Amino acid sequence: HSDGARCTPTVVGGLVYAVGTDGDLVCVDASTGREVWRTNLEKNLGGRMMSGWRFSESPLVDGDKVIVTPGSAQSTMVALNRRTGKLIWRCAAGDIGQNGADGAGYSSAVVAQVGDVRMYVQQYGRGLIGVDAATGKLRWSYNRVACGTANIMTPIVKDRLVFVSNAYQAGAACVRMVPESSAVRAEEVYFLPPRTFQNHHGGAVLVGDYVYGGHGQNAGAPTCIELKTGKVMWQASAPGRGSAAVLYADGKLYFRYENGTMALIEASPAAYGWLARSTSRLRPGLPGRTRWCSTVVCTFATTMSCCATTSAAGASA
Repeated sequence: HSDGARCTPTVVGGLVYAVGTDGDLVCVDASTGREVWRTNLEKNLGGRMMSGWRFSESPLVDGDKVIVTPGSAQSTMVALNRRTGKLIWRCAAGDIGQNGADGAGYSSAVVAQVGDVRMYVQQYGRGLIGVDAATGKLRWSYNRVACGTANIMTPIVKDRLVFVSNAYQAGAACVRMVPESSAVRAEEVYFLPPRTFQNHHGGAVLVGDYVYGGHGQNAGAPTCIELKTGKVMWQASAPGRGSAAVLYADGKLYFRYENGTMALIEASPAAYGWLARSTSRLRPGLPGRTRWCSTVVCTFATTMSCCATTSAAGASA
């Protein structure tokens, strides 16, 4: 599986940050491609993966820090100086529960704010963690939603709520980050069993107070969930085959399936509204038949990139 980067590069202040499948974290000049600095999540930071699909995280840049997740018990998450690559702090999560597996997952860290405490929320092999942005201290953890094969979905954060889901019969959960004097704890709001919702690949998006994503193991049944309560507003049969990468733009949801099907769906909790569907074909000669790429909206075209191929399809509302 060392066949190219899976991350989305992060561009800040003329510098590009990216993680390769073998754990190389590089910073390069955006205009010239000159390497500014490099480190390795395994060799230099003591990291490891929870399973064999290699490092897939997209680096988070927050101020002067680059946040990445080597994934080991001693180096679960690290902060590096974004200009030099020097280590600022190291978070050792330790033992947070029996579910899941040791190592980094396939998720990416996001920022959360609880009162005066700024945190990085991430999902790794053992589940959800909240890490203090200033010190690297583990603020809270949640193990119940972890699976032992691949924890993939990037957490959704709104105010003090965190939503995440995993496949392999793990399910979905929402936790509330609760401040307590100088501490923060995670309180489970609800847990959804895998028969109700489990997201495999492609993640989910938050639109207003509702989560939209694909449900099922190697599947993507369009689903709408109320974030605060976990109520499933609607769930429909998948218009494409395999998992779905989900994107929101201009009041509409784009569900892009492994077989190349793109479905345009109304982003409304009231009812499932299927608007359009198209299917792109993989160019002859390209390896593999599984397409787990993310989808990007650029001007009036929806661009779908997968490894060495890029195809474009336009849809009018």
